[in-house]
Amino acid sequence: MDDADRAGIEIERLEKAFLTKRTTTKPSRPSATQCIECDTAIPQKRRQLLPGVQMCVECQTLSESKR
Repeated sequence: MDDADRAGIEIERLEKAFLTKRTTTKPSRPSATQCIECDTAIPQKRRQLLPGVQMCVECQTLSESKR
């Protein structure tokens, strides 16, 4: 097993842990289909992975960097 194999296994492990944590937490509101900041469509995959999401990736990143 080389470094790439070990990295792939670690990525899968982290994704499973992340998804398990997200699915056990109840969102306070339903996911938005459009970003509340820029009105861009939020992809279905993002809404599934982050229940209750309200912003697109770009606006969320900008919001977090301002904190």
